[in-house]
Amino acid sequence: MTALPKDFLPTAAPKPQPRSRRRQGRILPIHAVPTVREQATETSAAPPVGLHIQALPTALQVLSQLQRTTSVLALGLVTVTLGVYGWTVYTPMQWSREYTKLKTLQQMERQLLANTESLKNQLARQAEQPSSGLVTVSPQQNIFLPTSVVSQKSAPQQSSAAATTVPLPGLSAHQPLAY
Repeated sequence: MTALPKDFLPTAAPKPQPRSRRRQGRILPIHAVPTVREQATETSAAPPVGLHIQALPTALQVLSQLQRTTSVLALGLVTVTLGVYGWTVYTPMQWSREYTKLKTLQQMERQLLANTESLKNQLARQAEQPSSGLVTVSPQQNIFLPTSVVSQKSAPQQSSAAATTVPLPGLSAHQPLAY
């Protein structure tokens, strides 16, 4: 007699006999011969004697859940770290490119201004030379055009206030207002 309950005593499992298609002198159809899967399910249907599946202790369950949570958190932190690293490397590189473009454009602007001023200076020098054919400006050479009278047919929608003009003090009707 032993102190172990009957459930823990190993029992001799019946040895599976090799099956063949031929049994007792007659040929069996293919579906009558058990397959390897059927044999495996027949033998594994009952749990082995002496093995009791128990739930994990609460402390191990908590630790397992903590491990899963920290694994997900670590993966998220690695992703965020790589993103921030990429951003900190990409942004200065992009800024450097744009800054180089800005400096190039500023240099081109300075060259353009210098060329414009040089052309203005050259034109002024050429205008001062007597051989250029340009004439100096004098008030006697001004051309005055008479003001045109707007007919009532061409502008029928003008109001009476806009149609009447008041001459400005100190100016005659034939002097231009400005050039």
